[in-house]
Amino acid sequence: MKQQEETLQFYTLGSQGLVMWAICTSLPLDEAIAHANSIGPTGISGKWQLSDEKFGDSLDNPHDCPEMPGHKHYLLEC
Repeated sequence: MKQQEETLQFYTLGSQGLVMWAICTSLPLDEAIAHANSIGPTGISGKWQLSDEKFGDSLDNPHDCPEMPGHKHYLLEC
């Protein structure tokens, strides 16, 4: 039996900043944060976590992705 590999659905919106990172993913929040910390460690004692801030365009955090059904946009901070 052939094992099918699922493509990881995790994208950076814009560019990763020093203390803020906007992502689009189909992963559940806990998995998305774990993945963010594994591929883009902060380099400080604090790790990436969900921000209490809204997105720059005043959209809630998180919110549904308008382009990919089943994906959410998360704003992370460290």
